[in-house]
Amino acid sequence: MERTGWYKEAVVYQIYPLSFMDSDNDGMGDIPGIISRIDYLADLGITAIWFSPLYPSPWADYGYDISDYRNIHPAFGTMEDFDRLVAECHGRGIRVIMDMVLNHTSDEHEWFKSAVSDPESPYRDWYIIRKGRHKKVFGRDKLIPPTNWNATFTGPAWEQIPGTEDFYLHLFDKKQPDLNWENPEVRQEAAEILKFWMDKGVDGFRFDVFNLFSKVYPLEDDEAAGLLKGSKYFIDGPRIHEFLRELNENSLALYDSYTVGESYTPSEENAHKYVAESSHELDTIFDFAHLTCDNHVKYIPRPFSLRIFKEGLFGPQEKLYADAWNTLVLENHDNARSVSRFGIDTDKWRYEAATFLALVTFMGWGIPFIYQGEEIGMTNAEFKSLDEMKDPVTGFVYNTARRLGIPGAAAFRIIRGGARDHARTPMHWDGSANCGFNKGAEPWQCMGGSPDINTEADIASRRSIYRFYQELIKIKKSNKTAIYGRTKEYAHDDNKIIAYSRTVESDEAAKRLFVLGNFSDKYVEFDIPEDFAPTKLEVLLTNYEYTVTGRTMQLRPYEAILFEERR
Repeated sequence: MERTGWYKEAVVYQIYPLSFMDSDNDGMGDIPGIISRIDYLADLGITAIWFSPLYPSPWADYGYDISDYRNIHPAFGTMEDFDRLVAECHGRGIRVIMDMVLNHTSDEHEWFKSAVSDPESPYRDWYIIRKGRHKKVFGRDKLIPPTNWNATFTGPAWEQIPGTEDFYLHLFDKKQPDLNWENPEVRQEAAEILKFWMDKGVDGFRFDVFNLFSKVYPLEDDEAAGLLKGSKYFIDGPRIHEFLRELNENSLALYDSYTVGESYTPSEENAHKYVAESSHELDTIFDFAHLTCDNHVKYIPRPFSLRIFKEGLFGPQEKLYADAWNTLVLENHDNARSVSRFGIDTDKWRYEAATFLALVTFMGWGIPFIYQGEEIGMTNAEFKSLDEMKDPVTGFVYNTARRLGIPGAAAFRIIRGGARDHARTPMHWDGSANCGFNKGAEPWQCMGGSPDINTEADIASRRSIYRFYQELIKIKKSNKTAIYGRTKEYAHDDNKIIAYSRTVESDEAAKRLFVLGNFSDKYVEFDIPEDFAPTKLEVLLTNYEYTVTGRTMQLRPYEAILFEERR
C-alpha cells in the first residue's frame, strides 16, 4: 500500500484511558466514556488520538505490562466497543494510534507462564533466561544473578525463577520480563500483532522503549558505576536497526501507517538513523531533552534553565529537518503538568503560561502531541500521602530514599515533585462530583488539581486555554509554513526570550512566520531581528488582548506572539 505521509500534517491527542472518562461509574475510565467525548476532541481540532494501552494487563505498570496482545482489558470494554471507537474516530477524520509494548510482556502472559513452568517449553527462548552464578560471600556459597545489571528505578534487572537456579531479565519491573528479540519467532509474532490491529483499522503505533529490543551478547557484567548499570549492553544494541527494518518490512510498510518511538537516551547518531526516511525503520521518535531543563532526573529537581529547554526543543528541528520528521511535546503520561513546572507561579500565570508554552512549542517543526487536560491548563495534584499515588516507580523511589536514611517527610517531598502520578489523575470535565469524570464513584486514582479547572468552565471563560488551542491547531493544520517550514532560532543565549522563524524556502508563495515569547514573569524588551521589517509583521495569534509591534518589543510576562510576514 502506498504510504501517504499523513502524519506530517497531524495534530495528536494522547488519552490515558483509565483517567479520561468513566461511563459505568466503576472508578475507571473506559472506551464508551471515550466515545462520549469524541466530539469534544473533534471540536478541538486534533486529527489523531494516541491511546495508552487498552490491552488485558494485571496493571503492575498500568497497561505497560501486557498479558494479551490481541484483546481489550475488560475494565475498558469489549472488542466490539473498540471497533466502534475506531469507527467513531474515523467518521470524524481522526486517526487511531495504539500504544505498543514489545520490549517486554507481563509475567502473567501465557507465553511467560509456559516459559518458566517448563524448561522444554517452546516459549522458553522467547524470554532471556540464564543460570545464576555461584559466588563465595563471607565463605558461604551464594547464588547471584547472571549479570550485575540494574533495572530502571526498580533495583536488580534479574529475578530468580522460584525453585530453580535460573533467572529472567527484566529491564523494568520484575513483572515485566524482557522478550528475546534474537529469536526470529518473537520478531515474527510482533509483526503479526501489528497487522492484527492495522487490519482492524488502527493507523499507527507508539512503540514503548523500542531501542532496548537488542542486547549485547554474550551477557556480561558492567563495571561502570551508576544507577543504570548495564545500560551500555542494552541501549541502541547491535541489531536494533536490523530488527526495526525487518518489523517495518513485515508489517508497517504494508499499510498507510505511522510510528513514533519512545527512545531511551539514544546516541545522536542512532536517534537520526531511527527516523531517517532512507532507513525504513520508524517515522518519528520522542526527544525529551528539553524537559530535563528543571530536573537532573525525574525526581531530582534543579533550577529551571531556558538554555537547556531551547537546546532540547530546537536541536532535533535543526538535525532532522533534511531527511526525517519530528515531534513536539510538553506533557504525557510520564511527566508532570507543564504549567506546574519551569519555575511558573501557576496561581498567578496559569493562562499566560499554558498558552505561551503551547505556542512556542507547537509552532515549531514537527507533530504536536497534546496530552489530555493540557488543553485546559490542568495542574499538578496536591498529593497528601503516598497512599494517593499509584505509580509503582513512585513507591520504589520513596522506599529507596528511606533506605538511604532520608526522613519520610523529605522523601515524600522528593517523589511528589516529579511523580508520573500527576499526569494520571482523572480528567476534569465540569464542576460536579469528581469533576464529571464519573457520577461519584471513587476514582482509581485520586482527583488532582483544582476542580475549578475543568473543560466546561474553561470553554466558557473569556480567557479560555481550550479556545487558544483551537486557534493554534487551526493554524498548525492549514498554514503550509507552520507545517513544513524550516526553523531558524534567534536569541539563543538570552535567558528569557524564545524566538524563531519558520520558512519554506522551496515555495515563494509561502509566507514566513516569526514566533516570539517571553519565558519569564517579568517585563522584557527585545529587538525584532534585522531579518524582519516590523511594519510587515502581522499578528496571527497572541495570548494577550493586543500587541504593539515595533523594532523594540516590550513583552509582558509569558507573552507569546505568532507573526506572519506580509508581502
